[in-house]
Amino acid sequence: MIDQSHFDDDAMTLSFDIYTEQLGLAAGLGISLFVLIGLIRRLFEPAERRMHIWAMMAFFAINALDMLDSILFDGPFTGPAALYQWQDVLIPGFMVSLYFFVRGLTSSDPHLRQTDWVHVLPFAFALLCLAPSLALPGQMRIGLDAMNIGLPQQRLIAFGENAFWILWILVLILYGGICIRRLIRHKRVIRDLFSDLTGKTLRWLDGLVATILLLALIVIVDEILILAGLPKLRSGMVGVAFDLVLAIAFGVFALRANPPLPRWSKDIKTDQKHQIPKPEQPQDTGTSYARSGLQAEDLERYAKRLDARMSKDHLWRDHDLNLRSLAAAIAVPPIHLSEVLNSHLGLSFYDYVNQFRIKDACDLLATPGLSILEISETVGFNAKSTFNASFRKVTGQTPSEWRRRHL
Repeated sequence: MIDQSHFDDDAMTLSFDIYTEQLGLAAGLGISLFVLIGLIRRLFEPAERRMHIWAMMAFFAINALDMLDSILFDGPFTGPAALYQWQDVLIPGFMVSLYFFVRGLTSSDPHLRQTDWVHVLPFAFALLCLAPSLALPGQMRIGLDAMNIGLPQQRLIAFGENAFWILWILVLILYGGICIRRLIRHKRVIRDLFSDLTGKTLRWLDGLVATILLLALIVIVDEILILAGLPKLRSGMVGVAFDLVLAIAFGVFALRANPPLPRWSKDIKTDQKHQIPKPEQPQDTGTSYARSGLQAEDLERYAKRLDARMSKDHLWRDHDLNLRSLAAAIAVPPIHLSEVLNSHLGLSFYDYVNQFRIKDACDLLATPGLSILEISETVGFNAKSTFNASFRKVTGQTPSEWRRRHL
């Protein structure tokens, strides 16, 4: 005798999983719409650079459409058959819009270029791969009508759909790699421009890199499993969690991100790409550098002028000191100062200024009277946590440990 209760339990479990997924999709859709409204409001703020905002608007518009598509076609509901599968053409837009978001945040003057037409290619290839399937009537694509087509056409449709998902994996790898590489390079640029990193978005840069890497890996593994005919990862509660984490994580990045690079950093960033020499390489006296035309003796003279002015006026105590203001103080162009630091001294601007701040702090710690917080602020740090981390990096001790040993 067949145990009917066993089938009833399986049906209830399946039904619970379906409605759980639908609930997660609905929550993800709500979050995406909320973020879109927030981004639209940001367009009315007095900001000169908006590429990152437009890019995230595209990202969340695609995400909202993808969630809506899944609600309409992957659960108990049945949406308009004519729209089925058309949303898939926009799927590469997740990574394309993410790339423009990262570019908008890591450029001193972000704008569209003539070569940006190349980013249309993922959509064109997606449409080409899905064209055999999209050419069918909607009722046939969705499975409501029998597929009265020949075997060659069926094979062409299957080939196109498999090619599409392989394309999506390649887009994930390519654009994800470009975004991560650009973010890591951007972190170095920030250290070359500012003497204080508090509020310069380095922590969220690490978070964005980790988020892109983790979510891209999950999607890549999931798509490979599906292509291999194995059970997918993003189903049930795992799928719900993924959709919510994706919407919340990128929603936070989208609504809080602000481009930290000033426009004057454009020439400096460009120059750093062309600099050839490294500090450990000996230089001939007559050697000129890549773009600025400086000779080795010029760099040596500027370096001595820089050290003398820093020591005389304690310029490092300025909390807002940056590459441009220090260059003005020693009467050289910022691009020349950048070259002195990076090519001649082998230090980022941040590390160069901090070596003076830590030496100053050591002198103050060796005398009683000032608290560690007061010393931190006196030598130019805006946050005690940054001071402690920098002090430990240079001396191998905390400020408290150093003071106990030298008082």
